Amino acid sequence: MYFRTKPALAEREGTGSQAYFRYYYKEICDEDMHDVNGGAPGDFFELLNVELGADSKSVKTAYRSLQRLVHPDIAGERAEDLAVLLNSAYATLSDKDSRTAYAAEVKRFRAEEGGSFTGHAVSEWRGHPGEQRAVFVDESVCIGCMNCTYCAPNTFYMEGEYGRARVSAQWADEEEAIREAVDICPVDCIFFVKRAQLALLEFTMKACKREDIAIMARRRSGNMGPGAASESPFVRAEVFLKYRAEARVGGIPAPVQIIVPSHV
Repeated sequence: MYFRTKPALAEREGTGSQAYFRYYYKEICDEDMHDVNGGAPGDFFELLNVELGADSKSVKTAYRSLQRLVHPDIAGERAEDLAVLLNSAYATLSDKDSRTAYAAEVKRFRAEEGGSFTGHAVSEWRGHPGEQRAVFVDESVCIGCMNCTYCAPNTFYMEGEYGRARVSAQWADEEEAIREAVDICPVDCIFFVKRAQLALLEFTMKACKREDIAIMARRRSGNMGPGAASESPFVRAEVFLKYRAEARVGGIPAPVQIIVPSHV
């Protein structure tokens, strides 16, 4: 399977020789996107569907339940890798000492990375229930000019860690104000995206590198080469879906970014 980010679609503004195009819409290709917002386990606790404070008995019960689903007689050879992963999870979590140490690693990861993909958007939805579009800022391109926050202050805000614009609430301003924010963005980093793809884009944005704004200015002036394409949330979203689709076994959402114990 191969995913391609669809190029942004342009809308014609003005008439005659004064007409120009602004890029408003961007999306991930629709191939095999039916379960785009299905959550995926990111650690052994989530894989076995047990709490961080689970005891050995709970771990054993959960392991045996899942083990039946990935048995070769039921799921075939495709489930072999997941069976190996389940065995690793059980080996780690069945022992109290290793379970405690691993739980500490998971807590740290969840605090730093915001946890695993849940399928739920972070930005608040204030739009009409039937609205299929959402607003998204590609923070890997944003230069922190703040223009969008002046045009649509109920929709956009400046996050504190990187100094980039981010959407806090969907459709919290009139569409005209949001479109104006798109129009005046000097680096075209604001897009309308499919509402169904918003949660994944917000999730993959967390892992994207934000370059220093001065370096970004040098790239735009032509003094440096382009940034890494892998830092685009759209590209990362495609990779996420690709690996999950290839890993899915018998309807079980396979881990995409499993946390492996540091001692392994």
